[in-house]
Formats: sequence, C-alpha cells, structure tokens
Amino acid sequence: MSQKLLGPILGGKMEWVFEEDNQLLVRKEEEEAVRHTLIKNIHMTGEELSHMRFFSVIFENCSFQNCDFQYGEFSDVVFNSCDMSNSVFSDGYFNRMEFSNCKGMGAVFAGSTFLHISISGCNFNYANFDSSKLEHVRFFESQLKGSFFTQCHFKDVIWNQADLEKASMFQTSLRGADFTTSKISGLILSDEGKEISGAIVDLYQAAELSRYLGIVIKNE
Repeated sequence: MSQKLLGPILGGKMEWVFEEDNQLLVRKEEEEAVRHTLIKNIHMTGEELSHMRFFSVIFENCSFQNCDFQYGEFSDVVFNSCDMSNSVFSDGYFNRMEFSNCKGMGAVFAGSTFLHISISGCNFNYANFDSSKLEHVRFFESQLKGSFFTQCHFKDVIWNQADLEKASMFQTSLRGADFTTSKISGLILSDEGKEISGAIVDLYQAAELSRYLGIVIKNE
C-alpha cells in the first residue's frame, strides 16, 4: 500500500548562502556538516567530497561533474536544476529529498538507502542504483534508460511516466509495481523473469514480457 510521501523539512529562510566552491571545500576539510544552507551556481569537477553531511540544504543550479560523494548523508535536501552526471554517491543515505529537473547520467548510487524521495523531470539514464534500498520513492516523468537496479530492495516505489527502456531489474522483486504509464521495453530480468511476477502492466507490455513465460502470442 502506498504511503504518504514525506517531503524535505526546510524551515524558513536559509541561514547561509554558498556561491563559491571554496565555501563547500572548507566544510569538507573541517569535517563539518552543512546545515540550513542555500548552495547555488557552484560548478565543480573531479572534487573529493566523500563523507560529507547535508541537513536542510537546497542545491540550485549547481554542477558536480565526476565528483566523489561516497558515504555521504543527505537529509531534508532539495536538488533543483542540478547536474551530477558521472559523480559517485555510493553507500550514501538519502532521506526526505527532492530531485527536480536534474541530470545524473551515469551517476553511481550503488549500495545506498533512499527513504521518502521524489525524482521529477530528471535524466538519470545509465545511473547505477545496484544493491540499494528504496522505500517510499516516486519517479515522475523521468528518464532512466539503461539504468541499473540489480539486487535492490523496493518498498512503495511508484513509477509515473518513467522511461525504463533496457533498465536492469535483475534479482529485484517488482511485485506490486505499476508500470502501465511507463516504458519498460527491453527490461533486463533473469532468464525465467521471476522479478516481474506480481507487477502491474498493460496488454502491450504483457505481450513483450510473455517471452519469459515461454509462450508465443500470435497475431491474426
């Protein structure tokens, strides 16, 4: 059963505004959490930002290309119109977050925990979520072509107009997932297709998935 999604708790006016790279790098060097901060128009490439913690933070129009955010913690955080393509967020913790109109092509989130997350109007093609835990997550009108969700744990994950063409769901149970508004052509499953058992699909999607049942649908 779908649960009400909890949104980020941001409070009122942000106490801090970061508009320069070094403001973020100083917090990293001092191992200090970033709290109640608006981070905008920052553009970083190849920076090592692992183990950083963000609480009640808005990222706006930022670019993090090939950056390392491994083991990071993000709670009550919004990413708005940001580009995090090819960056690494593996083994991270994400709670009460929104990704809006963001680009994360090839980003790595493997081994992470996602709780109460909204992803809307985003491009996460070829992103890697392998071995992650996703609970109360919403994908709205987002691109996820060739993405990886292998050996994931899903609970109350909603796919609304998501493009999952050639995405890998190998060894991930999709029971109860409704794909009727989404694209799932070329979905990568195990040979027997056990992952799709109990999922909700339309007639056209069922016809494509029938190959996992060993049946042939004849066109008259």
